[in-house]
Amino acid sequence: MRRIAGQRTTDGHAGGVNRGTHLAGGEDAPAVAPGGGEQAAAVAAAEREDASAGAPAGLADGALTTGAAPAAGPSDSDAALMTGQSRRLRSSLISLAIFFVLLAGLLTGVPGLRSAAERITDADPAWVAGGVVLEVLSCLGYIVLFDLVFARIGRGLASRLSLSELAMNSVVSVSGLAGIALGAWVLRSKGFSMERIAKRSVLIFVLTSAVNVAAVALIGLPMWLGLLPGSRKALITLLPAAAALATIAATLALAAWAGRVATRQRLEKGRAGVAVVAVSGGVADAVALIRGHDWRLLGAVAYWLLDNLVLYACFASFGHAPSFWAVAMAYLVGMLANSLPIPGGFVAVEGGLVGMLLLFGLRPAYQVLAAVVIYRAISLWVPALIGSAAFLSLRREIGKPGALQPAGRG
Repeated sequence: MRRIAGQRTTDGHAGGVNRGTHLAGGEDAPAVAPGGGEQAAAVAAAEREDASAGAPAGLADGALTTGAAPAAGPSDSDAALMTGQSRRLRSSLISLAIFFVLLAGLLTGVPGLRSAAERITDADPAWVAGGVVLEVLSCLGYIVLFDLVFARIGRGLASRLSLSELAMNSVVSVSGLAGIALGAWVLRSKGFSMERIAKRSVLIFVLTSAVNVAAVALIGLPMWLGLLPGSRKALITLLPAAAALATIAATLALAAWAGRVATRQRLEKGRAGVAVVAVSGGVADAVALIRGHDWRLLGAVAYWLLDNLVLYACFASFGHAPSFWAVAMAYLVGMLANSLPIPGGFVAVEGGLVGMLLLFGLRPAYQVLAAVVIYRAISLWVPALIGSAAFLSLRREIGKPGALQPAGRG
């Protein structure tokens, strides 16, 4: 399951968070800091457009925002935070490399695992190369979705920021918290309001999660009924499908509750207030986008499906392609281990995937392990390398004015 989740925002502007001035149209503008008047006015005008008729259906921001105008150049706080993000990414990449070195040592040194290592060398290079291409296309799918949600920041910045998030998500687990925290901080440093960032972050989390949850229900139930090839064990088919449907219902109920709280009570402009409005607005925006059938929603489908096909290609590289549906369901349930706070989900994800694939009847075990190792090498290193290059380019954006695109674009 791909990794997108909540975020933590950091105010990089010297002097802390400034309260915005309420605007006609229901949006608070970022407060104007000395030397940043024109830049703050641009951000405020764009958010005012979103709150009125200029925003796409389902994407208008609400009435509670807190913002700070970015300074004319990178502040000391911005520079320190970017240095910290760079150090974290670099350390995580080193950990990723060490993990695969240790894994190679285990596969070649432990007698019970040596057959898996030997099997890896038998993989068809054409299928493995195809898996790399599919992973790159999966990353492009996320870029398309990110551009839909954050269309106003421009495609160039949206592409670099989305790839940087993928790099962080690849090497730091916890369901993508690290990646979205990075994106939230970058947008905050460019003057975007806290509520705007929080709501759009909830939106992209809901859209990506909706694909995973819907796939569990749409594959698990028919498989349990015998309509799709795979296992008919209720514990690994019907139960996950029921849990997926319950998750959808619970998410809608939570959003409805948050909406009632936001409208009935006067919320303070603090974290709790922003969180309540973000949950309500983000889920509502997601439902509106899904009903609107924007073609860029296919980016969320491509993000999940193409990564799933990478795992399938790894199995096909050994000359025998198993049932796609069995691989897909095992992928969906096995990747839940990615939510554990382990860098890159090391060991936990591999163990979860291998275990679920074996439960779905894929054999022999050493070939399953070999396919999972190849898949993890592709699914971690491709976004990590591409995203790291994007992150280096993104560093130059910190402290620059947020060049917002016209509302009609997104």
